[in-house]
Amino acid sequence: MNQTSQNSSTSTSQTTAVATVASPEHPVSSTFIPPHPFESETTAPVAGESAGPRWPLWIGIGVTGCLVAALSGVAATYYSWRGGEQIIANTFVAGEPVGGMTRHEARQILEQRYGNLSLTIRASEKDYKLSLEELGGTPDINRAINDAYWFGRTGSILQNVPRVLMARGEEQQVRLPVRWNKERLKNRMRAVAKEFDTPGRDATLVVEGSGVRVVAERAGREMNVGETLARLQKRYHFGLTEFDATVRATQPRLTAADLQGTDLKLDQYTTSFNRGLVGRTRNIRVAAEAVDGMVLMPGDTFSFNRATGQRTWAKGYRMAQMFERKPGKEESEIVDALAGGVCQVSSTLYNAVRKSNRKMDSGLKIVQRESHSLPVTYVPPGLDATVAWPNRDFKFRNKLTHPVYLRAGVSGSRLTISVWARVPHDTALRLAKAEDL
Repeated sequence: MNQTSQNSSTSTSQTTAVATVASPEHPVSSTFIPPHPFESETTAPVAGESAGPRWPLWIGIGVTGCLVAALSGVAATYYSWRGGEQIIANTFVAGEPVGGMTRHEARQILEQRYGNLSLTIRASEKDYKLSLEELGGTPDINRAINDAYWFGRTGSILQNVPRVLMARGEEQQVRLPVRWNKERLKNRMRAVAKEFDTPGRDATLVVEGSGVRVVAERAGREMNVGETLARLQKRYHFGLTEFDATVRATQPRLTAADLQGTDLKLDQYTTSFNRGLVGRTRNIRVAAEAVDGMVLMPGDTFSFNRATGQRTWAKGYRMAQMFERKPGKEESEIVDALAGGVCQVSSTLYNAVRKSNRKMDSGLKIVQRESHSLPVTYVPPGLDATVAWPNRDFKFRNKLTHPVYLRAGVSGSRLTISVWARVPHDTALRLAKAEDL
């Protein structure tokens, strides 16, 4: 290599001059290019690289660093909040603000606000104001607080950070559920229904002296407890102060119009007694007064024991002879006992009913009747009806489509009981024609 080549190599390492390597066959000359004023030795390009500026790379690195720092700060702030006790901002439980509070503070606020609620049950024109506790309802405050507290704390940070940031400008509403003690709720509402319910009343007949009048029907009402409970549990929310119970009217089976007609005596029966037996005579009169005027609507069952009630001294019954079978004995004995003689009244009534059935196609069904163990003198053998409180009874049921009523009276030494029916006018005409035939 000649001197010129050596000088060129040396010059290349120290400056930015451009040199051409010469060969023995082609000697060349070198041209010096002054350095760019903004270039230095440290920014000199190496072989294969362009000589352009590199400042955008540094900007990108700076921006990335800022983003990493910001995200790190957000993450640190989030984890610091997540590990604390505060509920996320802008959170409401059943409309009550609890955002920024601790769980303890929120519980105190909610217990003060919802711990003593009442509800008025409206049923037609009657109101029943009850506490929520009476109805078996308890605000589940702990559950609501936990739901509020854990909002933004479950799941990944990538899911929760946006939720937390969005919550600052958007209300988070948390429902306050109610736990119902269903048995307590049902029992309390049944008690309300019992007080509210008014049974309907069919039109009926009232026997007064020598006349009979019609008492008009009355519609009833009752609360549908099952449907009311189902609706209450489904629709109740905090802030609700009144709730309409489900009620319905109950219609009577018989109206006053149904009882218009003709009073027809079906039949009667008369028995005699000894007026000299004062106690017995008194007992017959008292029992006859209890039976007189009894009305049986269609489907009703007459009970002699129910009509007279327990036959006591206070009701006017006295001592008189009666049949009594003592334990271990096969036959009855005649003894003095309270209310002796009332079996004559039940036996007289039985025969009046028996005769009436001939006219009304057995419309008065005998349900219970027993004969005495010894023969009696006031009715033919086998046509008596013994009674003894409370088990032995005489009963019959009205199977007719219209009401029947009883008239009983004592005249001298004779007891007469008659059975009457309030029948439609056309039925009365038909029965009258049948008797004429």
